[in-house]
Amino acid sequence: MRRALAVLLIGLGACAFLLTILLPTVVVDRSKKTPLDLDITQISSGPATVLDATTNQTKEVQLRATREVKSDTKASDDTNTTVFETLCIVIVDSPSTPNCVKAPDPRLLSVTTDRVTTDRRTAEAVHVAKYNEQINNKSTFNGQPVRHVGMAYKWPIDAQKKTYQFFQPDLNKAFPAVYSGTDRIKGLTVYKYVCATGPQPFKLQGLFDGTYDDTRTVWVEPQTGAIIDGTERQVQKLATGTVALETTLSFEQSAIDYQSNYAKDKIDALRVAQLWAPLVTAVVAIVAFLGAFLLLRPRRAGGAGQRRGGTSGSAAPDDSANRNDSPVPFT
Repeated sequence: MRRALAVLLIGLGACAFLLTILLPTVVVDRSKKTPLDLDITQISSGPATVLDATTNQTKEVQLRATREVKSDTKASDDTNTTVFETLCIVIVDSPSTPNCVKAPDPRLLSVTTDRVTTDRRTAEAVHVAKYNEQINNKSTFNGQPVRHVGMAYKWPIDAQKKTYQFFQPDLNKAFPAVYSGTDRIKGLTVYKYVCATGPQPFKLQGLFDGTYDDTRTVWVEPQTGAIIDGTERQVQKLATGTVALETTLSFEQSAIDYQSNYAKDKIDALRVAQLWAPLVTAVVAIVAFLGAFLLLRPRRAGGAGQRRGGTSGSAAPDDSANRNDSPVPFT
């Protein structure tokens, strides 16, 4: 029975020891991938100058941009993941203005969609024909094939202090997102990246020749690649130089809270896998091996020597001089 229990403890110790090695190495490494269950809603808002097509005059309004990003699990695998994004921008004219409306509602400024496949480790966009990348539900953009390049809706896990390429769906082109410093947001250390397109040729409303100038600033939590905060400065002009849209949109507090809580949860899970779980399994392994050793070690020989002579009812002779009271040695 003792030997069987010892064998069980050795097996338990071996498993725990193996987990102590695998958890902070193989398990953590394999977990550093974009999850396949993204379902994120981010809301940004800010003031804007908008050209009113009915009066040909500009007006000052308040805009709200609602971005929804969801994974397409059927178009994802262990290596790549496909996400579908919808961005709806509305003019807010009352507290009850919905996040998105349909044309011909005059409050609708624009609605765009983007479908992109990215490498789950690097977060870089990849072209996988069967996953059907699109912009605005089309595989071509201004007569050119849609080809996503660089970052899309998150940075890679373990982001670096360097320049990344950031894709702009409005232009079907990537631009440098330059590392610009380190900040703190909601108790998290974040890296700041700035991506500026400069004035680019653009079809306003898909109809009118003009230019598009966008500067996007994002604050990224590096361990998870999550964008914790962001602002976007955008200017659209007609070919005549008339401003059609000028705005600065910033994450609302709800978006910052959601993204920061997401990052903190992932960091906590990572810390458990890297530190606390291996510590527990190491203790289990030590205790199991120690228990097995105690069960398998040789047992002591019989008890102390018995007294000589004497029978029931008779006085025993004094043989203290001949007794051996020292402990019996291990055999």
